[in-house]
Amino acid sequence: MMRFSRSGHLERSDELEQKRLERAALPATRRRFALVGAALAAPVIIAVAFSALTEPPPPPPVVVAPPVAEAPPPPPPDPTVHDTLRSGESLGSALARHGVAADDVADLVTDIGGVLELRALRVGAPFSVLLEGPRLARFTFKTSNKDGVPRRIIATRLADVAATPAATAPTAAAEPATTAPAAPLKDRRAPPRAPRFDIAIEDAVVGTVVEGLVGNVRGSLYNGMLDAGGDATLVNRFVDVFAWNIDFYRQSQPGDEFRLLVEKRFAGEGEERRFLGYGRVIAAEYVNAGHAMRGFTFETADKQFKGVFDDTGESLERTFLKSPLEITRITSNYGSRFHPILKSQRKHEGIDYGAPLGTPVWTVADGVVAEARYNKGAGNMVVISHANGFKTEYFHLSRFADGMKPGLRVTQKQLIGFVGSTGMSTGPHLHFGMLRAGKHVDPGKQDFPAATPLPPQYRAEFDAFVQPLLAQLQALTRA
Repeated sequence: MMRFSRSGHLERSDELEQKRLERAALPATRRRFALVGAALAAPVIIAVAFSALTEPPPPPPVVVAPPVAEAPPPPPPDPTVHDTLRSGESLGSALARHGVAADDVADLVTDIGGVLELRALRVGAPFSVLLEGPRLARFTFKTSNKDGVPRRIIATRLADVAATPAATAPTAAAEPATTAPAAPLKDRRAPPRAPRFDIAIEDAVVGTVVEGLVGNVRGSLYNGMLDAGGDATLVNRFVDVFAWNIDFYRQSQPGDEFRLLVEKRFAGEGEERRFLGYGRVIAAEYVNAGHAMRGFTFETADKQFKGVFDDTGESLERTFLKSPLEITRITSNYGSRFHPILKSQRKHEGIDYGAPLGTPVWTVADGVVAEARYNKGAGNMVVISHANGFKTEYFHLSRFADGMKPGLRVTQKQLIGFVGSTGMSTGPHLHFGMLRAGKHVDPGKQDFPAATPLPPQYRAEFDAFVQPLLAQLQALTRA
């Protein structure tokens, strides 16, 4: 059977059938190739996927820690030996007790003797010794200077210096030797010895602070001040501020109040800090029977003027002091009394100040010594003439101050003698009397003129100095 193809050619039917079959088989063939390719690729994909699932995760990044610093080795123990002087022990025996060789002891005692009084060492004085092998390398001694400031004396061994041989002249050029006559035995002295130790002195640093104190009179100002934390020195410093205006022996009353700002001196630090003593009382207040009196110790910046003033700038200083010795108890006041020796009631024209034997006595004002002699009743006595017809008497002294004689000019608060019990006296005391125009008067009732007033050019400086101190005084309260 014949038929025309699409291209217009005549074809047989069997040929046509063959082509149809071929065309029908082509997609199946392609599918088979695709399946075969897929079958061939599947293991690879599965292997890749499986390997992706089963492959271990990458290791984390390695962090390198900084090296740990090793702890430094502990410092070697301090070889310095610390000790104190024992009773009856010399410095040499104390050093020998710690193994210091005899020649080192001798060298140290020689070198340190110029700065340390070896015969006045006290029991318990601290010292330290450092040995290097058999030799004394360093010695430290703790003491105080004349002001009580802690001091360390440090002796450090100097490096040994080898002797240098003397130069020798050439033999060929040498002149014949001339023998000098031997020196007399008494002139043969050893050459000066070179020091073996370097001696250093270290004094503690001294500082000053201002502190306040407040209290009231309990029996006496002395007792009240001690109860508030002061001492005898502070009592006298406080009294000095009002020495021209208040007689604390006769005017103080129980309940009187006091306030003050005082300098306190310290040396050293920490456990070695030491209180050296009181300095100036720079501000003070005393309330007597409800009346307040204030005093300020003031010195100008140019050092040309100084004095004691109240808060208004008026000088507290007078031509006469109120008392002739440091504060103590009074055994009798001005007026009549029963005389303990004459056994009769007699007018006691003066003030008796009971005080320990040897207490210093000073003159209350500038003047000239009129008498300095022994009297049967007055014992050792001094009489001083002052301006405006005043005289003062000082009786029963144990002895006179050096140089005390008639005609000697004296200044206010100059030492004239010492408390005693000479003449008609039953115990150590000072009898103080005052005369005006030849008649005895009560020293406490005399009104004496003020000293030099504050110059006007310093008034602003004074006000700036006083105002903060006044505020601090008023802020002080009793604990």
